[in-house]
Amino acid sequence: MNVFYLIPVLMFGASRGPAYFAGWEDEYGTVTCGWSMMDYGFSPSALIVAKDISQADQDFLALQPDVFRFPADLSGPVNQDVQAFFEGINLPTDWLTPATTWLELLRQTAGMFLFNQRYMGIAAAETGELHSIFDTATLSTRLRQMTDDEQRWFLATVDSFGFDSSIISLNSQLRLLVKQAGSFWAEQPFFLGSVEF
Repeated sequence: MNVFYLIPVLMFGASRGPAYFAGWEDEYGTVTCGWSMMDYGFSPSALIVAKDISQADQDFLALQPDVFRFPADLSGPVNQDVQAFFEGINLPTDWLTPATTWLELLRQTAGMFLFNQRYMGIAAAETGELHSIFDTATLSTRLRQMTDDEQRWFLATVDSFGFDSSIISLNSQLRLLVKQAGSFWAEQPFFLGSVEF
């Protein structure tokens, strides 16, 4: 069984990896299944797909307050309150409706993660340093409140996906802009490891 999680990211030297999972430099990880990870840029969160994870490991992760598990059946509506967890890691939820499915939420999350990854790459190419959209901002921050460099990197990220950044209002909050960025992949499949969603 493949299970999707949102999970904290730890750093050991120059390596980043998922908390609780073995198989990278975190010698203390106890979850010993196959996994693939998608970073939220340089934010300390990741989307994980755990492959063939045991029930014991699922039970262990369910006890961790900083871990969110997507249900096995992604076709149903999002029927639980996800706001506190998602907003706590800078993922906007005000767009959710009673008809939103878990798959739509998972795909939107992945899209937001990929946008922040591209932003990180554009910022790093200029500065040589790792930078996240949320290093100095929150979902309530307006684009105009970010530094000139951060605004330029954000708009360059939008342009890099083939969208016209000139229509973006500098007065828009990041919660709207990041959600829109997550929609760039609306009709395209995502692959995390060998798992398509």
